[in-house]
Amino acid sequence: MNPGGYAAVVGTFDGVHRGHRYLLDDLHRRAVKAGLSTCVYTFTDHPLATLRPEKAPKLLSTVTEKLSMLDACTIDRIEIKPFSDVVAMTARQYIELLATNGVKLLLIGHDNRFGSDGLVTLQQFRQAATDTGVTVEQAAELTTLDGRDINSSRIRRLLTSGQITEANELLGYEYGITGTVVKGKQLGRTIGFPTANVDTGNNTRKLIVPNGVYACRAIIGKSIVPAMVNIGHRPTVDTPDAPISIEAHLIDYDHDLYDRTLTLQIVDRLRDERPFPTLAALKSQLHHDRLTTLSRLE
Repeated sequence: MNPGGYAAVVGTFDGVHRGHRYLLDDLHRRAVKAGLSTCVYTFTDHPLATLRPEKAPKLLSTVTEKLSMLDACTIDRIEIKPFSDVVAMTARQYIELLATNGVKLLLIGHDNRFGSDGLVTLQQFRQAATDTGVTVEQAAELTTLDGRDINSSRIRRLLTSGQITEANELLGYEYGITGTVVKGKQLGRTIGFPTANVDTGNNTRKLIVPNGVYACRAIIGKSIVPAMVNIGHRPTVDTPDAPISIEAHLIDYDHDLYDRTLTLQIVDRLRDERPFPTLAALKSQLHHDRLTTLSRLE
C-alpha cells in the first residue's frame, strides 16, 4: 500500500475505450496534484452477469485484454475481482472498503454508478463518504462530435451492426479478436487462398462481429500482416448449419501458423458472407477482396 494514499476509480472498464482513457487521464492529473498514486478497481465480469444473467452483454475485452490495456495507461495499482464479491455492498460500505485500502480520493464518471443502494448524484456519493476520509469528485463528460457520449453499450451496438470504423473511432483502437490457429478443412489452399482457422477457445463472453468478410491486421508474434477474414458458415463449401468459423487469409505470408496465437485487428467490413455457384466464382471474389483489403489498410 502506498503510504501517501491513492486516487481511485471504480468501474467495469469493458473495452478500455476513449471515454475510459479520458477518465483515467483525469484521474492521473488529480492524483499528481494531490500527491497520490492511482488505482483502478474493476471486475472480472459485467455486473449484469451477476444481477441479470439473461441480460448480460457480450464483452469488448477479455480479462487479459482489459488488464493489459489498463496497465498501458500507467496505472499504479489495479484491483480486480468478481462483481459477485461486492454486489451486496452499499455505496457507503464500498467507500469504507476503499478507505481501508488507502484511497483518499474517489473520482466518479458522469454516469458512474456503484453500490446496491443505487446512488446517482455526486451529492449522494459525497454524503455516503462522510467521515470515511475519502473525497469524492466527478469527472467531466467526454462526448463525440455528434454530442453523444462514448460508452461500451454504444460501441457494442456499432460492432454488432457491422459499423466497424465508427466503433473503432470510439474505442480509439481497432477492435481485436484473439485465438489459437487450429487445423481446419484446408480447402482454401486448393484455390490459392490458404486460411488460418482461429479458435477463440473458451472466451464465449467475447463479442464476435457479425458474419461477413473483413479487412484486418493480423498480429503473429512480432509481425503485423494484412489479412482478409471470413466470419461465418462458409456457405459455398459447407452446410448451412455448420458452426461459425473465423478464417483468416494472411496476405503474402507463408509460414506455419498451427498452434500459434493470432490476433485479428478488424479495420473494416468488406461485405456480407454469401454463397457462390462455383469455386471459380468464389476464387474470383477472393481476388477482389484481397485488393480491397490492401487498399483499406493503406
